[in-house]
Amino acid sequence: MEDKLERVNKRLKDARDDLDKHLEKAQTEEKRLQDKLHDIDERKRQCAAVNGDVNVSDDDVIEINAGGKIIAARRGVLCQLKGTKLEALFSGRWEQKLQRDSSGRIFLDVNGDCFQAIVDLLNVL
Repeated sequence: MEDKLERVNKRLKDARDDLDKHLEKAQTEEKRLQDKLHDIDERKRQCAAVNGDVNVSDDDVIEINAGGKIIAARRGVLCQLKGTKLEALFSGRWEQKLQRDSSGRIFLDVNGDCFQAIVDLLNVL
């Protein structure tokens, strides 16, 4: 009986050791990913400082010339879907690089009616 208990205790210890190794590996990977995310956020901030406007707000009203159709929308509406091209385009990081029309509005060479439909959809989300 004692021999059986020792074998069970050894298996339990081995399992704990194995779990500790996996936990340490997972924590190391989590730290690596957090560092990478921090680097990406820092690069975004640097891009905004060089190419954009760091003083943007979700409440800013942006006028867009979408294929000749003038559309006004709040920045927060256009940027609400994180990781999308719209979020990247209107986040403020590229403000100085965006093409403008003769009135200073952001110019997008797209179908204005389709772009309006996208903005309308974003407004109801």
